[in-house]
Amino acid sequence: MSYSCEHCGRVFETNLSKGGGIDFCSFCDKLNIAILDDAPDIVFGDFIIDEAIGAGGHSIVVKAKHKPSGLDYALKLFFTKCEDDNNVSQEFLQEVETASQLVHENIVRIFEGGVHENIMYIVMEHVSGLNLGEYLELYVQMEPKEAVAAMIHACNALDYVWSNFLMIHRDVKPHNIIVTKEGAVKLCDFGLTSNHEMAVQESRNILGTPFYLSPEMIQTDVYQDNRSDIYSLGCTLYHLVVGLPPFNYGGLLEVVNARIENPPPDPRGEFSECPEALAQIIMTMMATESDDRYATAFEVSQDLLRFLKDEDPLLVDPNRERANQ
Repeated sequence: MSYSCEHCGRVFETNLSKGGGIDFCSFCDKLNIAILDDAPDIVFGDFIIDEAIGAGGHSIVVKAKHKPSGLDYALKLFFTKCEDDNNVSQEFLQEVETASQLVHENIVRIFEGGVHENIMYIVMEHVSGLNLGEYLELYVQMEPKEAVAAMIHACNALDYVWSNFLMIHRDVKPHNIIVTKEGAVKLCDFGLTSNHEMAVQESRNILGTPFYLSPEMIQTDVYQDNRSDIYSLGCTLYHLVVGLPPFNYGGLLEVVNARIENPPPDPRGEFSECPEALAQIIMTMMATESDDRYATAFEVSQDLLRFLKDEDPLLVDPNRERANQ
């Protein structure tokens, strides 16, 4: 049977179109997955794949049932074929091992990962809810105090990881923040830095998500620390409050270069109802120079809490000692 590759578009011979399943394109070697109604179960190791719940430039996330336990998990399956002698797999396994140590109520848990039939995969906590990217597609923007409340939980996750592991996320954006049906906020995709760095280096992969990149991520050989994540979280908060991402003009290069060449935009320019105190917090999070931002996500959370209490934010004292220098 013939099937059109979801990545390169070329037609290759496979049984995907008839019975569903998983197969690599014979031309580009990228993973294709077809989940069809009334088709046989798709078995992947100890899991039975149920449905696709998300996809990105490098991978697809599916809901799957663990056969031995009967529990539901989320599986992330990477599109790039992993050969047995590919040293990328070792780097990947090290990243998964590190990410599995992150245990926090505001972080989607990663349990394990590996390579099965040349497919790199990660087993994650299955979270029922809506990511903030989906929320924005449905509702355009969020009431400021609700947005702030969600960002406080994201700050807690970022602060936990930086304080305990000196690790940064590198890909903070609305689609990586999930609000569960119970109202909990969880940050996902922690720890897989090499994939995120690859996404920045290849312009085709940042198309659609350049709005949340920090200036440090765009420039080569520039030191990155937790303040890079703070910038991206500020962009996310801007989008939630305003209803549009920051620097939302021109083409890809204009969007990317604007965060280096221009000061952070005032949210009130696009949304006049944004409170002044919140606008100041957002612009401090998005300061072009990392030294002009909050030093830690904990500091951000404290100013966000002050905003919720109708208190003035402290922002950043330019003369203070830096907490992580």
